[in-house]
Amino acid sequence: MKSPLPIAGAMAALLFRTVLIVVVLLTPSLAGAQGLRVVARVNDDAITDFDLQQRVLFAIRTTGLQDSPDLRQRMAAQVLRQMIDERLQIQDAKRLGLKPTDAEMQQRFSDIERAAGLSRGQFRQYLQSVGVPFEIATQQIEAQIAWTKIVRRKVRPQVDVSEAEIDDALNRMKANVGKTESRVAEIFVPIDRAEFADEAKRSADRIMEQLRRGAPFGAVAQQFSQGATAQAGGELGWVLPGSLDPALDNVVEKLPVHQYSEPVRSTSGWHILFVIERRSFAASRPDDLRLNLTQMTLPLPVNASPDEVSKATAEAQKALQGVKSCNDLHSRARDLKGATSGDLSGIRVGDLQANREMYESLPKLNIGGTAGPFRVAEGLQVVALCAKVGGDGMPTRDVISQQLLLQKLEAAGRRYMRDLRRQATVDVKQKT
Repeated sequence: MKSPLPIAGAMAALLFRTVLIVVVLLTPSLAGAQGLRVVARVNDDAITDFDLQQRVLFAIRTTGLQDSPDLRQRMAAQVLRQMIDERLQIQDAKRLGLKPTDAEMQQRFSDIERAAGLSRGQFRQYLQSVGVPFEIATQQIEAQIAWTKIVRRKVRPQVDVSEAEIDDALNRMKANVGKTESRVAEIFVPIDRAEFADEAKRSADRIMEQLRRGAPFGAVAQQFSQGATAQAGGELGWVLPGSLDPALDNVVEKLPVHQYSEPVRSTSGWHILFVIERRSFAASRPDDLRLNLTQMTLPLPVNASPDEVSKATAEAQKALQGVKSCNDLHSRARDLKGATSGDLSGIRVGDLQANREMYESLPKLNIGGTAGPFRVAEGLQVVALCAKVGGDGMPTRDVISQQLLLQKLEAAGRRYMRDLRRQATVDVKQKT
């Protein structure tokens, strides 16, 4: 499963807007009345009622729901569980010497500010100006950075993808050419122990209530999904039949586009699935063709006269004579005064549209074929095609390897998080 670890730009902007709304609602009376009451202890770390209520409000604003005392009460349990997991992640990162640094936190704030169109430092300054505790407003961010570092240090070395696994995946994909694949998102609630299955189901049911009230699926996933894809709105990417747990696969196959499922039980927990769109698998997509190219550039001023351009064009065309490979073009560049050459790998055809001549001519070349000259800022450019990859809709081996690695990392990460919960001393003071 895909697990985009950094916060996406859209999520960063949403996070900033949400904080602005929440802080207006955090009145001194709330802090004074409830701030010192401890609702849970995570090892030696306390979570107060004030902390919890602020995070509940944060979640309500993020999901766009209508605030009410009843909704706050319903959401408190799942928000508290998320906060407990965040404390465990931060504590473990500190134990391993991986606690997020000030520079890492500042970089994340800069990402948020850039997405929201703010100047550097304005996010922190705003929080301070309205009296919101910095630690509370940034706890989710700190936990996300901590968890990324933990996965990199402790989980990644235990995970590998073999060539045989890539071959198996590629063969399965080839067998599915022409079938329908679905772009799927999920909200995941894990079950760490059998005795917690009912509690996890109640959490999934509370999430379903929010969806039925009209909360956007992606926003709810960002707040409450405990899968690795939460930061990406729960999106798993394109899924072929047979790629998921059989129980989930059966639901995805029958689920209409733009609809979400009831909670579905798998071996690891409860899943709420959402089908974003569907398409035919491995349909030809010419713009996704990747080209490996060698280019030779002949210098020519931007303000060159028509006669100078004509003369340079004739020289470039002459230089192409006898060139039958990328190596030939490199050799020709060494023989021409002022000419330079270089290699470009993995150029996506769709990204060439800014230069219409290149976009239309380069994909049609045979391997070793040449095209040009093309007018570019540096002068005149001629190009030789070294290789073509993709374009038939099939992913490359590198892409398949990355997909398999992310799936394994998520499963291993869930096991690591489960062990953190089992080893911790967590004392919830009262039912929320």
